[in-house]
Amino acid sequence: MFIEGSTANNLIKLLFIDDKNIDIRYWNEYRGNDKSIKIKFGYENEIKKYWIPNLPLKVIIHGWLDSTKQTNGVFNIKTAYVNTGGFNVLTVDWGAISANINYPMSVLMTSEIGSMLAKVLANIVRLRIVEPKDIHLIGHSLGAHIAGACGSSFGTNKIGRITGLDPAGPGFEYAKFQKKGLDRTDALFVDVIHTSGGSTGCFNALGHADFYPNGGSPPQPGCYEGIKFSRLIGLLSCSHSRAYSLYEDSVYHHKSMIAVYCSSWVHYVNHKCDHNFETPLGHGALTSARGNFYLSTKSTAPYAYSEHYKEDL
Repeated sequence: MFIEGSTANNLIKLLFIDDKNIDIRYWNEYRGNDKSIKIKFGYENEIKKYWIPNLPLKVIIHGWLDSTKQTNGVFNIKTAYVNTGGFNVLTVDWGAISANINYPMSVLMTSEIGSMLAKVLANIVRLRIVEPKDIHLIGHSLGAHIAGACGSSFGTNKIGRITGLDPAGPGFEYAKFQKKGLDRTDALFVDVIHTSGGSTGCFNALGHADFYPNGGSPPQPGCYEGIKFSRLIGLLSCSHSRAYSLYEDSVYHHKSMIAVYCSSWVHYVNHKCDHNFETPLGHGALTSARGNFYLSTKSTAPYAYSEHYKEDL
């Protein structure tokens, strides 16, 4: 069942993916979190006068049923980057599509939205204000797969980095009806944070480096509310959203959450991997990291345990 509107109207909307139903906005530290520039398809050159030269670009993409209109969510990462400074930032709001159609249709549209975003970014690259290697896509849930679709259709010069924040599992890892989701071929470096693997999120490794905080499955610390069925949705949602909360925290506290290369969560908690390769989770993840990484976190921000902080990484 569609959430609102008729099937016909929703299908018509899907035929026209443009700046009326995908709202892309530019942000930077000088304009602050209350002022943005709307990017119109084909008119990307309008942001050139606001662009901060010689700084990388962060592109943030929400998941199903979210939008920039929500006070909390993945776009808190935008706020973190604007607050800390040193970045050009784009937010991609496709809520006009995701809020009006059912989940399976949203899954099918990830490739189309990703392709459209790739065209916008290619136009920005043509302005010679940023190079592909300095573009970093950060997507939550279905937004992670949109980021992957963008990267895979970008061209021969690959995007520098894609971070998947608990990429959506239904439709991709199980109950599959979408051919391709996020994978390591979509960017020069793909890192993935798994927090509700096997339920709302993917559990299998997708990137060059896959991070499994607290084992990567629900419930994440602080999300457990008992086993009553009525609380199940909230429990899964809490764990699913933990991925972007961890990433937001990593922007404010660089290199605070240190993950260890390990073959499994069981081996990690039994200290069988204590001397293995380490890398920060999130913003400061080492692009040389390869494989699966594990760490424990607290239930609330700041999420790092003090003994995990390492400045020399």
